[in-house]
Amino acid sequence: MLSGTKTLIVDDNPDVIAVLSDFLAFNGCEVHKAVCGREAIDVLAKRDIDVVILDVQLPDINGINLIDTIKVDRPATAVVMATGYYDPNFVIDAMKKGASDFLLKPFEFDKLLLVMMRVIRERNLLIEKENMMQNLEDKRKIEHLNRALQKKIRELTTMYHISNKFNAINIFEDVYEKMIHIVGETLDVRSCGYYVADPEADELVLYTGHVKDGGDPGADWKRVGLPDEFKKDYRGPRKHLVRDNKVYLPLVIQGEPIGFIMTEAKLNGGNTPTTLDNDIFFLRLIAEKASTQIENRMLYESLFENILHTLRSLIIAINRRDFYTDGHCKRVTNLSLALGERLRISEYEKDVIRVVGPVHDLGKIGIPDRILLKPEKLTDDEYAVMKSHSEYGEEIMSRFEILAKEAKIIRHHHERYDGRGYPDRLAGDDIPVCSRIIAVCDAYDAMVTDRPYRKGMEEDAILTEMTRCRGSQFDPVIVEAFNEIIRDGYDC
Repeated sequence: MLSGTKTLIVDDNPDVIAVLSDFLAFNGCEVHKAVCGREAIDVLAKRDIDVVILDVQLPDINGINLIDTIKVDRPATAVVMATGYYDPNFVIDAMKKGASDFLLKPFEFDKLLLVMMRVIRERNLLIEKENMMQNLEDKRKIEHLNRALQKKIRELTTMYHISNKFNAINIFEDVYEKMIHIVGETLDVRSCGYYVADPEADELVLYTGHVKDGGDPGADWKRVGLPDEFKKDYRGPRKHLVRDNKVYLPLVIQGEPIGFIMTEAKLNGGNTPTTLDNDIFFLRLIAEKASTQIENRMLYESLFENILHTLRSLIIAINRRDFYTDGHCKRVTNLSLALGERLRISEYEKDVIRVVGPVHDLGKIGIPDRILLKPEKLTDDEYAVMKSHSEYGEEIMSRFEILAKEAKIIRHHHERYDGRGYPDRLAGDDIPVCSRIIAVCDAYDAMVTDRPYRKGMEEDAILTEMTRCRGSQFDPVIVEAFNEIIRDGYDC
């Protein structure tokens, strides 16, 4: 797709030039090189360059300023800016001056290849438009231009919708499932799927699929033979394969193929695929967006796990001071999840409880030992200090920005339904539902557990007390569901 493209690489780093030259030459480009702005101008004066890959920082001329020089005499020449440091102002300035795209170093060759394909398509369309505009009297050419422009608008609109659909995927949705639905809707094919390789059986096994109008894709849809080409090597730049009226494309994450997108190739009456170039272009774009989403999710989950590890370390420190807290937090978490299941809360809310439950008493790390470990009943002043643990817990957890919502659950797990709780005297539905659930389970565990200053209460007495306090201390709906699961024999 890049064969014969005259490309000029302008960069003051010889290593960057060498790597890019080898890659572009391997893909069929005619490569020219320059290490500064003056050399680039000399090359442009002697050669008809199609694409310039231009470093922002050059030793003699700012790369963005050089765009003006290029575009004055060669408006059809595509310019792709490159830099090691992302600056939104650079991007805006470069695009205003006519740059086609902006790439960050170090380059990902898949992205570079995709960008090169796109800018060449845009350049060819621009050249065609300029040529046709020179012959306005030729109605046929003008109509052809209009069709080409309409096609380009449809392509850009499709690209915009693809980006929007991926941006709308939330952290709890299956990226692979969403990816395949986007493939099916974008390419309008009868069926498509995401497959993982079974090397022992030399087969691809369906992970998730999409069938147009709910039709039957056929008995051989769930397992298909692994093409011979992919048995040898599919680790290079994202390669596609057309075989038996199907298009195969590896999904690559951090340089490693993790599965394959397979979709039908639309045929025009015979055996020649129609609009196959467009389909593969969009298929590559979808795969690129999906791989970015998956990599971002991997980074998010890694960061999230590191944060939870830090919080667990703090909880261990609390447990060494107060052994009651360890077992208490585990019991409250398990009971809260069971109660949430009975209340049919969302999967997101269950995940919040899984995070918050084990650390809901995190703020006790800020409570002095003379109060936290006191075997007798606390005085009013001591109880006032103890109540501050919910605020301490929020303060600690809110230091981690991605846990800001969870921090609010910790802050409000001692609010009362009638608005007489602490620390903010919230009432009713103003209290987050996860806080209301934890409040009920927290109170139950406190009442049922033996403490140095009192014996634990009997189950019937606790349920009677909980019922008495519904509508005042506790959410009535949550208390009713709680009583049900206890009477159903929940094993605490």
